[in-house]
Amino acid sequence: MDQSKNDVHVFVNRRKVEFQTAEVTGRQLLEAAGFTGPGWDLLRIQGEGDPTGGTLIMYDQSLVLKNGEHFRVIPGNRTFGG
Repeated sequence: MDQSKNDVHVFVNRRKVEFQTAEVTGRQLLEAAGFTGPGWDLLRIQGEGDPTGGTLIMYDQSLVLKNGEHFRVIPGNRTFGG
């Protein structure tokens, strides 16, 4: 049986990340994209020009991924301006 029909790909910081299942947690998505530990904020965005800045996804939150979705990862301890 060809499992490739069930594969899902998304983009994290413009980099393609592939999964064999559409059901993952925020942690699994972060780790698959190369980000380890809970010190990152994961945002689901509506394409690269999303004016809202995205929707925050929690580390232990369950997600159902759709092919071609976009996510952004930024440091969770960021400070702006200082």
